[in-house]
Amino acid sequence: MKSFLRLTGWALGLLAAGALHAQTLWPGTTAGMSVEDVKRVFPDVHAPEVENVLPAGRGAQLLELDETAIAGHTFKVGFFFKEGQLAVVTLGEAGEIPVKEFEKFRDILRKNYGLEYSTRNSESLQLTWKVAQTIILLTWTPLERGFAALSIAYEAPLPKGRIRL
Repeated sequence: MKSFLRLTGWALGLLAAGALHAQTLWPGTTAGMSVEDVKRVFPDVHAPEVENVLPAGRGAQLLELDETAIAGHTFKVGFFFKEGQLAVVTLGEAGEIPVKEFEKFRDILRKNYGLEYSTRNSESLQLTWKVAQTIILLTWTPLERGFAALSIAYEAPLPKGRIRL
């Protein structure tokens, strides 16, 4: 009986250690998921029409979700993979998006993650949160004639040495 309890404790410890290494990205996803893992979680996901690649080798978009409704907005969700593992999830929308909508998402993110640790203002408004090792970036960029782009990105380092049982 003692050996069974030791073995059970050891197995639970390994699973917990693996979970600690997997950083949460956008809800339902963690860094290191495979393309197949993402397809199981989001059955409507598909390959993007145009391949997007993030700068500095941070990943390539292999999957996307269309028309994902969040807080009264319709986002396109992009899943970016590096070395076959999910590394970045982006949500983006363009249209007539006033700055007050940026502020609404700022307030939602503040409620969930606390105050942002960084703000940049140049041609766009950009706020950054760091939660464990996950970076969350909220950006509002004015385009032209009342149009703007609103995006939220979740990025985390790939897990090292994933434990497989």
